[in-house]
Amino acid sequence: MRRHCFPELNDWFQNLPDPRRQDMCVYTASHLWWQILMTFLLRGGSRNAFDVARNTGELPENLLRLCGQSWDAERLGERRTITCSENARHHASRVPTEAVAQIPLKMVRRLMKMRLLDDARLFDSWWMILIDGTLQDRGRKVRGREARYRYVLEAKLVGPAGTVFHLMTEFVDVHDPVRDKEDCELNAFRRLAVRLKKEFPRLSICLLMDGLYAVEPVFNICRHYEWKFIATLKEGRQPEAWGEAVQTLMLEPAHTLVSRRQGEAGWIEQTLRWTEQVAFGEHSFQVLFAGEIGPKAATLWCWVTNFTLHRDRVYALANQGGRAREGIENEFNVEKNGGFGLEHAFCANTTASHNYHIVMQIARTLWLLLAKGCLHRLMRACRKVTDVVLVDLLRTSLRVIRLSTDAPALGQIRFLSSA
Repeated sequence: MRRHCFPELNDWFQNLPDPRRQDMCVYTASHLWWQILMTFLLRGGSRNAFDVARNTGELPENLLRLCGQSWDAERLGERRTITCSENARHHASRVPTEAVAQIPLKMVRRLMKMRLLDDARLFDSWWMILIDGTLQDRGRKVRGREARYRYVLEAKLVGPAGTVFHLMTEFVDVHDPVRDKEDCELNAFRRLAVRLKKEFPRLSICLLMDGLYAVEPVFNICRHYEWKFIATLKEGRQPEAWGEAVQTLMLEPAHTLVSRRQGEAGWIEQTLRWTEQVAFGEHSFQVLFAGEIGPKAATLWCWVTNFTLHRDRVYALANQGGRAREGIENEFNVEKNGGFGLEHAFCANTTASHNYHIVMQIARTLWLLLAKGCLHRLMRACRKVTDVVLVDLLRTSLRVIRLSTDAPALGQIRFLSSA
């Protein structure tokens, strides 16, 4: 997977700033970063979980082959070893987060260049980027001081078949020493938007956001950067706009489309209705309602968007666009409860903590490509094989089987909707 999708990954790790004296180093920079990467990829949930058995079986040799390090047996001895988590943490605390954050961007650009993500574009043109915040870790007490939670604002790219790939992270500083006040998600969004425009100045971007971002400052940024957006509209967040949308909806009975979609529990009957030119401060946007009746529940969705609405596109806007925002919530759930360790305090040092979070996202991208792009397709006859089982198999294989240096390259990556 690494050779096929990211042949330069080890070079990216090696080229990160390295303040160590190289003539005294046992492990290369890529080795240290792979130690952190394997901590997340094997889903131990903590540094200690990987440390316990890191030097067992074939795992040390396999990690050396993955990171591209040649072991100097004459200087270091015959026994191969993996560096401890404290050494990796110390190294991560000395590398600027801005440099590490470039690697997920390079990975996404590589996937775009390979045309793996083209099928996910809205109307074959707009790249959909999910925006949402979450708790990074619950902190830990340092020298008797009360622990402070760390928060992050994430931008993730929607991929094919329900996949979501990490793009960039904006860390929310809950205590801002410069302004001496609390930071917030909206301030973090302003900073993230500047970074996003700088990295992708000509990309056709459509932001998918929850109700927190359906406010005038966010609309101003989208207009300034010429971005499209689909944001959840909540009655309590925008009561005047909600009321106007409901009233004008009654005046436009022709703006109705009855359809159906496949849900997890069966077919869902869907009624789409929309209205135009609803006032949001100095702006006027379109509002799309989606009422759904399924085998288990009835649901009402509502979005505000600057896309022009008409009968030929509302179905895609609702189902491919608006409902895709669930993808980032699913990602947070997997990272919190699936063994990656989101919300776990991996280290107290702020720089190291930020870098650990970014490497967690790199591990998640590699896993999505390996599992959803390859393993699920190869093992689709084994209906009971879950991601948890696949991780256990991967962990066992790396300890028992030595990776071959001349193994054939991965043939093809294809995402399955049923995976």
